[in-house]
Amino acid sequence: MSGGSVAVASFAVADYVVFALMLVVSAAVGFYYAWTDRSQSSSGDFLTGGRRLTALPVSLSLTASFMSAITVLSNPAEVYRYGANIGFYALAYALTMLVTSEVFLPVFYKLAITSTYEVGLPHSSVWPCGCCSFLQTYLIL
Repeated sequence: MSGGSVAVASFAVADYVVFALMLVVSAAVGFYYAWTDRSQSSSGDFLTGGRRLTALPVSLSLTASFMSAITVLSNPAEVYRYGANIGFYALAYALTMLVTSEVFLPVFYKLAITSTYEVGLPHSSVWPCGCCSFLQTYLIL
């Protein structure tokens, strides 16, 4: 080991201010919508936004739910280590989002379900198709 000292990075005052401001703004948005929509009678209304949201908040929510924090943190390291081949993943991701939004989302909207986990419920009319698809997938593998 060399005799040089190792510099340890830490948050500066500006970092703490930005972090606190982000938390305050996020909490303020939550409190605002909790206060204005306090007359919501069901959790379905809460989960779907009363079905009155525009495309922008829905797309931002989908993007946030599909991209985990690990994905956001690991992509720069992946590009640094292996090069820009990750661009192929981005292309596949964009195609997947396009097919999902144009094929599956309208079906889920018409079925009035809030999660893909509700598709396979036994009281659903799609249950036999879901079972056949599941069996087909795992019999091929």
